[in-house]
Amino acid sequence: MAIPLFILLIAVELLVDRLRNTHYYRFNDFISSLNLGILSRITGILKTASGFSIYFWVYEQFAVTQLESTITVWLLAFLGYDLAYYWSHRLNHQIAVMWGSHVVHHSGEEYNLTTALRQTGTFSLFGWAVYLPLALVGIPLEIFAPCASLNLVYQFWVHTRHIDKMPAWFEAIMVTPSHHRVHHALNWDYINKNYSGVFIIWDKLFGSFQAEKDELPVVYGVSHQLASWNPLWANVQVYWNLLVDCFHTKYWRDKLLIWFKDPGWRSEDLKKNYPRSWVTSKTLEKYDVAIDFSTKVYLSIHFLLFLILSVLLMSAAPQLSITTNSLLCLVAMINLIGFGAIQEKKWWGMYSELIRLSSTGMAVIIMFNLYAASQWLVISSLVFTVISSLLVFYFKVYQNSSSQLSALLNVPTMTEK
Repeated sequence: MAIPLFILLIAVELLVDRLRNTHYYRFNDFISSLNLGILSRITGILKTASGFSIYFWVYEQFAVTQLESTITVWLLAFLGYDLAYYWSHRLNHQIAVMWGSHVVHHSGEEYNLTTALRQTGTFSLFGWAVYLPLALVGIPLEIFAPCASLNLVYQFWVHTRHIDKMPAWFEAIMVTPSHHRVHHALNWDYINKNYSGVFIIWDKLFGSFQAEKDELPVVYGVSHQLASWNPLWANVQVYWNLLVDCFHTKYWRDKLLIWFKDPGWRSEDLKKNYPRSWVTSKTLEKYDVAIDFSTKVYLSIHFLLFLILSVLLMSAAPQLSITTNSLLCLVAMINLIGFGAIQEKKWWGMYSELIRLSSTGMAVIIMFNLYAASQWLVISSLVFTVISSLLVFYFKVYQNSSSQLSALLNVPTMTEK
């Protein structure tokens, strides 16, 4: 339900960014953030229920009481959820296997409202357990779930550089853009600070608060640079590195510790025999791949249509079978990987695009049956798919030959770093 509001606010920030000429948005980073946001919501269709099911089971079996829906209970539940979020979030930064899920949110090297959408598509291994005390004290699921949603919605607006520090009383109590910019920083002075979701008081209480310094501009990103626009790789990169390290280290004790130590920890034999490069706030070079204007036009059109289909899928998901949901989610992931291939100009991008177009065409037919739309809508969608496939085949958009497409569209070829 919040998606239209998010899109509106992103559009406003884009306009402000253009008027101020601040360049806080880059095309590839923008698309990548939206890709990761959609992947998170799509996989959420399949994984969110598991966390809520565990909570509901604990509530039903072990709650010391069952609290009624009153204003006092709602306020206490919201406050309790925010405290649990603080500790879950802090653990995400301090335990390597949990960082593997959370790193997606920090992998962006720009900081704008789309950064808030960079959410994980994997399941946080232990994070859900932190919330179970709320079930034990009797907070019912119909109160817990809205508190979780409201907490997440609040966090959206703090992902901006266009709002300076708020009034002192507000900064003292609530999480603000200034506080959260610090949390996303690569700078040594800022790392592992400001974990709170809504109330900054938790950081001040538990010793993890750091105010933004005027003399120290924030540099965004992570020390092990993602360097990819592939949303699937963004979700599995840390897990893959942990598996590789687990295989290479000699000692069984280190094979276990790798998963539960802090994300930067590596055993002595790994540091010696398999060194890994890291970046700092002083050495970071933002990752990007130059793509021309016609490719951006093609990608923007297809991404917009895919966004519409994704919203329809999320709306219909509760009424669909697990098999239908799984198939549609698979098609969505094919789309997201295909978009990443376009952005990175992969040699296999043309072939993946043909697969993406054909699978999406079939998904449109399924959605047609769900929504009983007119046959002309399906026919138009299929014609669009065929035309797009021909463009891919003849002009090879993804093999650095898009100058022909530029001429066809009568637009200049423009590249950017």
